[in-house]
Amino acid sequence: MSAPKPVRSPEDWLHVRCQHLGEGHAWNADEIEAQLDEFEYWSVEFDAKGELARTLWRQYAFANFEGVKLAVHAITHLADDEDHHPEVTFSYNRVKVQWSTHSANGITDNDWICAAKLDDALKHIG
Repeated sequence: MSAPKPVRSPEDWLHVRCQHLGEGHAWNADEIEAQLDEFEYWSVEFDAKGELARTLWRQYAFANFEGVKLAVHAITHLADDEDHHPEVTFSYNRVKVQWSTHSANGITDNDWICAAKLDDALKHIG
């Protein structure tokens, strides 16, 4: 059995790069819940049994569609820079971002990295 994943602050994740990860790298439910305490506004969607984490997600709200456009632009650049691509939906003043690592069938370091970097990138968009 591997050692539990360490809880990191969002600031710590800003200095880490995404890697190609496969099976065996997904975080378990307890590790996710502990890390989630560090990520205000983020949630996790689990499978029907509550055992397998499907996505790490957040919805951002903006004053208008201009904020949405800036956010989507930032998301696409982050996704390309990290080679880790989320599911994104948006409307007039909201953007929902869902991260998961499909190759690992769950949530991995890559998802926390991108969540932290996205929060940092969008902190001044209103």
